Amino acid sequence: MPSWRPRQSVSRALGGWEPTAAHQRAIILAAAGAIAAVLGRRADLLVIITPLAVAAAWGQLARPRREVTGTARLGDTTLREGAVSGLHVTIEPALDDVHGVVTVAQAPWVDRKPSSGIVPLEDGGASLGLRSTRWGRRRVGTVSIALASTWGAFRAGPVDLPDLETATLPLPAAFDAKAPTPHPRGIVGLNRSSRPGSGSEFSSIRPFHPGDRLRRIHWPVSTRTGALHVTSTFTDEDAHVVLLVDCFSDVGPREGIDGRPTSLDVTVRAAGAISEHFLRSNDRLTLRTVGAAEVPTLGVGSGTNHLRRVLDTLAAISPATDRRDTGEFALRGMDPMALCLVLSPLIEPTMVGLAHRLAARGMTVVVVDTFPEHLVTDRTNVYQSLAWRIRLLSRDAEVHSLRLRGVPVVPWRGPGSLDLVLRDIARRASAPRVTRR
Repeated sequence: MPSWRPRQSVSRALGGWEPTAAHQRAIILAAAGAIAAVLGRRADLLVIITPLAVAAAWGQLARPRREVTGTARLGDTTLREGAVSGLHVTIEPALDDVHGVVTVAQAPWVDRKPSSGIVPLEDGGASLGLRSTRWGRRRVGTVSIALASTWGAFRAGPVDLPDLETATLPLPAAFDAKAPTPHPRGIVGLNRSSRPGSGSEFSSIRPFHPGDRLRRIHWPVSTRTGALHVTSTFTDEDAHVVLLVDCFSDVGPREGIDGRPTSLDVTVRAAGAISEHFLRSNDRLTLRTVGAAEVPTLGVGSGTNHLRRVLDTLAAISPATDRRDTGEFALRGMDPMALCLVLSPLIEPTMVGLAHRLAARGMTVVVVDTFPEHLVTDRTNVYQSLAWRIRLLSRDAEVHSLRLRGVPVVPWRGPGSLDLVLRDIARRASAPRVTRR
């Protein structure tokens, strides 16, 4: 799928200069008054129409002769939720004695500074701030430019410029996990492996072998025994984490970064926080979505560059745009040794079925419940809260079926949400198992 790039700069000619209604009235009244004064021999009438005649003549002589082009440019096309980007509007060429105004239309999830969205043109340019209040890809409000010459005699515009586009990345929630990631089997990372090697976790003190590093020599034991001994460690490895994001539903009031989050807001921000945590630990991460159309496929990667790709993919999500998605494509080619984190409010039965299928394959699956609690505790809408409580009763049965299969369901609470679960999974993976001989 071709990469989507936001539109940062647009230009358009403002057209020719046309006389305003005020200028036309001044010409007509001045001509009619002059004729009436001559025919009626009224000198006082000439005095009255003189200001109109001067203004009409001055405006006609100062008429701009050159066509003007308006340009609008965004300072930053990629923002975080709540960040502000500058919108700069210029006209070329910058004409003297030409006044103008720039208007930016209201757009969803975009706050204008000033709030009116109207800024005068000064010295051929104008600037205002745009604050994005919710993640996603969207168009900025339409920019309109209107110019007027001396005495308001001639005007150009108002002309609407093509819409500018911006990508707002989700602001990751606060998250931290002190528990190790299960099933590390890579070559780099911060997770303690079960086999000895070059790392930071202490394993044992053993006799020196050819090839051991001199800095590993343990001098107290070597001095006491009379033979060289070295400190051995467990190797550090990276793990593979798969994030499966539920895009089927977006329940709750959409209030942006300054208000209460929807279920998809919680899901996307939790996915960003989890991705940031594991990628900064040098783990490998894969992101897959279910229920959203035209979302670019994101493969395995690590590092901060991959984190940026993850956030770009999350910003491209449009909820419930592919209701027929069964999750077959998302499950295709999934690493059986990966840690699979399913982020979902568990409203759509498809996601519950996918968690069952992953557990049936023997994968390590953890379901992160991202259902927003304020939907149930909302006192402003008693009937809606009651309806959600009834719906959660049936959802509890689905959650119970997952737990019976051995799939933990953890509500999202920010930092420490996955510590107990990951610690139990790591302890279970290192426990002895009964095998056939």
